Amino acid sequence: MSSKIKICSEFWPNGQVKSFGLIKEGEWHGVVQGFWANGQPDFQQSFSDGITNGPYQFFFPNGQVEETGVFIEGENYGVTESFGIDGHLRQRFIHKSQAIHGLWPIQHENATLIDRGSRFEMVYELDPNVQGSEIWN
Repeated sequence: MSSKIKICSEFWPNGQVKSFGLIKEGEWHGVVQGFWANGQPDFQQSFSDGITNGPYQFFFPNGQVEETGVFIEGENYGVTESFGIDGHLRQRFIHKSQAIHGLWPIQHENATLIDRGSRFEMVYELDPNVQGSEIWN
């Protein structure tokens, strides 16, 4: 039986493309792109049968990258980076794997490493609400 793939797109009231991608058997499949009403990119994300799978990027309305990372079968994988609206790096998340044990030797100037359980975060602008017990030394 062959699967049907359809092109799907949405539009903003002003006529600009809101999102564009492929639908396979009712689920997103392949690269899906979203756009802000001003035409700037909003997101670019890869899917496999409706599950996020592959690299992604989110953008601010001015077109500046907000976040980049990778999903493997719906789970964050590897390194995710978060940026400020002016383009400076705010946080770097290092997602932990069940298969990896021990400590990772990570050093980066001007960053605070925080253990969040399922991931490490390298925070470049430390939130004053972060608890001291979360900071990894």
